[in-house]
Amino acid sequence: MARNKHHPRIKKNDRLSAKSGMPAESMVYVGKEREGKMLVKVLDYSENHLEELPIEDLSACEHYLKKDSVTWISVTGVHEAEKVEQICNIFNIHPLVQEDILNTQQRTKMEEFDKYLFVTFKRLYYSDSLKAIDTEQVSVILGHNFLLSFQETENSLFTDIIQRIQTSKGTIRQKKADYLLYRILDTAVDQYFVLIDRIGDLVADIEEETMYYPNSKTTFRIQGVKKDLQVLHKHILPMREALNRIESFSSHLIDSRNLNYFRDVYDHTYQAYDTIENHRSLLTDLMNIYFTTISNKLNQVMKVLTIISTIFMPLSFITGVFGMNFKYFPYMDHPHAYTAFWLIVLTVFGGMLIYFRRKKWF
Repeated sequence: MARNKHHPRIKKNDRLSAKSGMPAESMVYVGKEREGKMLVKVLDYSENHLEELPIEDLSACEHYLKKDSVTWISVTGVHEAEKVEQICNIFNIHPLVQEDILNTQQRTKMEEFDKYLFVTFKRLYYSDSLKAIDTEQVSVILGHNFLLSFQETENSLFTDIIQRIQTSKGTIRQKKADYLLYRILDTAVDQYFVLIDRIGDLVADIEEETMYYPNSKTTFRIQGVKKDLQVLHKHILPMREALNRIESFSSHLIDSRNLNYFRDVYDHTYQAYDTIENHRSLLTDLMNIYFTTISNKLNQVMKVLTIISTIFMPLSFITGVFGMNFKYFPYMDHPHAYTAFWLIVLTVFGGMLIYFRRKKWF
C-alpha cells in the first residue's frame, strides 16, 4: 500500500472548477471520465416476493412508486447526467440533491427532506494501478418503501447484500427500506476496516524496519502510509458525523427499532477513527525515531573520525618537527634515532587512546 518507488503525480480530471460560473441546480457531471452506458437494475422484494430485472426504459421506474414492497433501484454510472435527472424527477428528488449526486467530489453527508433522506459517502478501496487508496462516490436516497442508489462503477459493495436478498438470508427481506440503508452503510464501513487492517500490517513492518534496519527507503514508506491514512481520516470522520445525526432526524422513514443498527455502524466508525489516529501517531513517532537513529549513526561516525584526527594531530606535529631540514639537528646522526622516533610516536598514540578510553569517549 505504501509507495516504495517514486511515481509521477497523476493529474486529476475531476476538477471542482468544472462547474465554475454555472448557476445552482446545473446538472453537470463532475468526476473521472467514464466509458460505457449507465446501467439501471430494479430489485423489488418482500418476505414472500422477489423481482429482479434490468431497466432500459427509465419511465418504467414510475411503476414502483406506490408499491407496498421494498423497491431498490440501483444505478451504475452517474456520468450520464440526463438519465440521472430523469430517474430523480420520477421520484420528485430536489434538483440540489441531483446536483450532489452528479458531483462526485461531495463530502460525506446525510440530509433530511420531507419525503426522503439523502446520503452520500465514499467507497474506499485499494487501487493496484495507483498503488494507493482510491475513492468512489456512492449516493443513496431513502424514501417510503424505495431506495435509490447511485455508484460510479460496477463494484462489489452491494454483492453480499444482493445475495442475501436473493437467498432470503437473514432478516433483510422482512425489513423495510431503512434496514437496507443500514446494510449499505454497514458494508461500506466494513470495507474501511479491510484497508485499516492492511495498513496495520504495513505499520508493523515499518516499525520493525525502523527499529532494526532503517534505510533510505524507510521515510518514503512512512510517508506513503501516512498519505493513505490521511485519505481514510478525510472520509471516515464525516461518515461518523453523518451517522451521529440520524437520531436527531424527525423523519418517519427510519423505524425507531432500527436505530440500534445505525448506532452500531456509528460505533464502528468511531473504532476505525481511533485506530487511524493510533497508526498516525505511531508513524510520527517512527519518523522521529528514524531521524534520531540516523543522527546517532552520523554522530558515531563523526566521533570516530574526530578521535582519529585528534590522535594524529600530535603525531603530525612530531613528524613535522623531525622532518625539518636543519643542518644541525640533535641526535639526527644517532644510530637509534629512527627507533626512538617510533617509540615516541607509539607512546603518544597509546597514551591518547588510554586517556580517551578512561573518558569513555569510545
